[in-house]
Amino acid sequence: MAPENGHRRYLKLRSVLYDRITGLPAFPVLIDQLRSWLEERRAVGVVHVEAVNLDLVESLYGWQVFDRILARIAGTLDASRGVHLPEQALLGLNGVAGDRFAAFVPDGPGGTEPSARFLAEVGSALEAHLDETFSSAEFAGLNPRLEFRVGHALLTHDPFYRFERRVYAALEDARALHGQRERRRQRGVGADLRRIIHESDLRTVFQPVVELGSREILGFEALSRGPEGTPLEAPQALFDASESLGVANDLDHACREAALSAWSGLNSTQTVFLNGLSTSFAAVPEGGTDRPDWLRRLTDASHDVVLEFSERGADRDPEGFVSTLSRLKECGIGIAVDDIGTGFGSQDILEELRPDYLKLDGSLVRKINQNLIKQELLHSLVRIANRIGASVIAEGVETEEEALALAAAGAHYGQGFLFARPSPCPEQLGGRVP
Repeated sequence: MAPENGHRRYLKLRSVLYDRITGLPAFPVLIDQLRSWLEERRAVGVVHVEAVNLDLVESLYGWQVFDRILARIAGTLDASRGVHLPEQALLGLNGVAGDRFAAFVPDGPGGTEPSARFLAEVGSALEAHLDETFSSAEFAGLNPRLEFRVGHALLTHDPFYRFERRVYAALEDARALHGQRERRRQRGVGADLRRIIHESDLRTVFQPVVELGSREILGFEALSRGPEGTPLEAPQALFDASESLGVANDLDHACREAALSAWSGLNSTQTVFLNGLSTSFAAVPEGGTDRPDWLRRLTDASHDVVLEFSERGADRDPEGFVSTLSRLKECGIGIAVDDIGTGFGSQDILEELRPDYLKLDGSLVRKINQNLIKQELLHSLVRIANRIGASVIAEGVETEEEALALAAAGAHYGQGFLFARPSPCPEQLGGRVP
């Protein structure tokens, strides 16, 4: 056989056994080595690694980003040998062009057999290392953000089963372990969240909305927080949990009541901006008749109330979104559409609804002074706002340069750390910010 033919056959064989992007072998390539290990020991450790939302990332950002992520995961795992993984660990993939990784660990500390406790420690270290790697600037813009599931199991020999089946059974056990832990965690989170809602164990902080030219304060946005020092303190964790557990509307109502109570305690007559889910207002009566108690508390307040609804809320039910918010407007409540620039983006919906405010998402505001495309997009949004009689509020303003660029493009108001951080008792309940 000619040498070039042999080389081509080798390359062809390698292409069906080794992944081109990661350079890792498919699991079947490792079978003989695993069998050899188990001739000398009773168990081999299996650590399974899987990225959540990877398919969605591919559909949103394309195969090039997908491949870059896979290569980075493989590189991170390889660099972990001798640090988080034993030096002699074998890395593999669930097939050519696969997206699930595994590390096979022959020994524990000091050459002992790998134990479940040791593998759990290895898995936790790998998960933390991967989370840190994909929090870097290169991947920080991914939405949804990548998360990692790492599980472990022990591969043992059983003469009643084909060895290959034992390997794949151990891989599935390792993969399932994370799901079992997650279900236990969710049960605990669910109990905590229901208690928070039932007892209204929520905190409210306020951040000023400021006129960009004069720095006069228009009002304050009420922002909810979970119990301090708990996993549900951060608003993202709080609302993500409520969504997954099917109690989002209950939490929305509890947050709004807590915010109104906190704002009333400050004895301010300024405008308060309250966040809301359009689905939790579906029972608003047409024409404002027979108003329930919670609606009367909003409309009879001694201050103006503006309800903020995310633009993403129009994605699933545009007609219901417009209908609900229009009924609230009929009741005399101000309406702001939040997260402009990230969601449904229908100009027709904005023109039909004619909200009082359009709130720009912070991702559009960030470094807008350095980005001509963002500035052009803002000019377009300002033109739409002017046509429908709305004012533009820019969220996430952090620098004076951003504020100047926003004002130059026609934005009316700003909100962000440049002006003030959220506080339970804002110092400036009137007047201007420095």
